[in-house]
Amino acid sequence: MTETTGGGLTHEDVVCPFCGLGCDDVKLTVKGDAVEAGEGVCGRAAALFRRGPEPAPSARVNGREVPLEAAVAAAAELLTTALSPVYAGLGADVDGVRSVIRLAAKTGGTVDHYASDGLYKNLASSQRKGWIATTFAEVRNRCDLFVVVGPDPSKAFHQLYARVTPKTGRFLDGARKIVFLGGEPSAEARAQLEGAIVETIAVPEGGLVDALSRLQALVGGQTPPPAEPDLAPLAAALKASKYAVLAWSASSLGEDGDLVIERAVSVVAELNVGTRAACLPLSGKDNLTGAYHVSLWTTGFPLRLGLRGGVSSHDQSAYSTANSLGDADVVVWTSAFRPEKPPAAEAPLIAIAHPATEFEREPDVFIPVGQPGLDHAGLVFRADSVVGLPLKKYRDAGLKSVAEIVTSIAEAQP
Repeated sequence: MTETTGGGLTHEDVVCPFCGLGCDDVKLTVKGDAVEAGEGVCGRAAALFRRGPEPAPSARVNGREVPLEAAVAAAAELLTTALSPVYAGLGADVDGVRSVIRLAAKTGGTVDHYASDGLYKNLASSQRKGWIATTFAEVRNRCDLFVVVGPDPSKAFHQLYARVTPKTGRFLDGARKIVFLGGEPSAEARAQLEGAIVETIAVPEGGLVDALSRLQALVGGQTPPPAEPDLAPLAAALKASKYAVLAWSASSLGEDGDLVIERAVSVVAELNVGTRAACLPLSGKDNLTGAYHVSLWTTGFPLRLGLRGGVSSHDQSAYSTANSLGDADVVVWTSAFRPEKPPAAEAPLIAIAHPATEFEREPDVFIPVGQPGLDHAGLVFRADSVVGLPLKKYRDAGLKSVAEIVTSIAEAQP
């Protein structure tokens, strides 16, 4: 719904593309180039949607403002002579990600999303053991016992509990129970959980793997050696539940995060012998989930791609951005959702980025781009992977999409 208010346009039911929850009840007020977010949006998203009335910056080459065509030509020239380009950031809608992979296939290089570390903690477990995963809708409507493993995910997914574990559910009898295992809910989380039964179980630092191993044993009817915390009541509650869910944010887990996830998945597998349970692995910042899917359907491999001579390959260690930067002779940074800074590197930098991005050093080429779901239409994937969210355009600030800019760079190459 769109209505005219005070000389501007107010748009309701706008999709938020940032954290991966896919909230779709945002209200935006657009007056010229200025944008304000109103009802139905968390503070983080409100800040990322907000724009002032000032015009967008111009493209720059070596710090000097130039026409867009000149910046595109400069980027194409840098890539024409590059032997080892690194395509990093990858914060773009589906079409933007697809265009970056196509350009990388033409020039050669590696491709990775800047938030993929958490993704690979999740994939490490799913590849080794498999898992039984669920969706936001299933949790909302059926989950009677929701166990948060590790730090509170709402620090990154701000409206998590309001969206996924509200007070009532379609098939839920009585109050929902939320257990924080090894983490503490924030004040904002507690406010969202009003009406639920909330319990916290403290776990010593570095003790989540052991705690989950003991929990699995208890759920399976074994008697592990006594230790703190006492997990017998939680095990009994899990076995008595109709639909238990173990959830975590992989990016917030420590170095042993893949082992924590593997143990949590094992608890879910053990529970499914006698009841119904699932896991909810949270990731998806800046269309990470969409980038993962695009990489799979385009090349047959997940992110952390190597592309050379028409051949694609995958190595989650060698082709990570952190490891690829050492050999890079050009870095192509894309970040359209937020002003995320590119990683430090000595190689020339082509930044196809949010207009408000602040750089540690001036890029060799800077091309400001529009934000998906504000400056242009697009598609992103929700963090639970099952829903592609269509984004609409709500203003025209003269900013092109990542897909348009990257396609222009590819066409400008010989």
